[in-house]
Amino acid sequence: MSKTSKNTSLGVITGVFIFFLFLIGFKKFDEAYIQLKQSVVSEHIHAVLFYSLELAVLIFIAYGVCKVIGNINKQKFFVKINYKLFYYMGVALFFLPLLHELGKAFDTAHDWESIPMEIPVWSAIGAFLFIIAEIFRYGIRMKEDQDLTV
Repeated sequence: MSKTSKNTSLGVITGVFIFFLFLIGFKKFDEAYIQLKQSVVSEHIHAVLFYSLELAVLIFIAYGVCKVIGNINKQKFFVKINYKLFYYMGVALFFLPLLHELGKAFDTAHDWESIPMEIPVWSAIGAFLFIIAEIFRYGIRMKEDQDLTV
């Protein structure tokens, strides 16, 4: 398999992943917007705040995935930025259900149950990203040791 075909297939997979991530985010935004346009401005300020924060977290995660895949395309696997991105994406995934629960607590005018947020699932994905981050940190250390040995 040539280098260009590897980059092309990775690019296609990345594009498909980002497309589905966009669809999930858009569906969430669309459901939130339908609720918001049915309410009065003073009643939905909390909903706008928490929905916006959730959307910002999802955008950050999409940015992190794009950045990591871009680094992999450049043949930069075990670099510190990849470790940090996986770590921060893991932290962000732990904050996503927290933001949802805070929105549920502060905003009683909207039905937050209509947009399910499975806390164990998001926490498990966040923990998985922490594990990946530690693997990358270990890989960085091994790479530095190998560079010093040579």
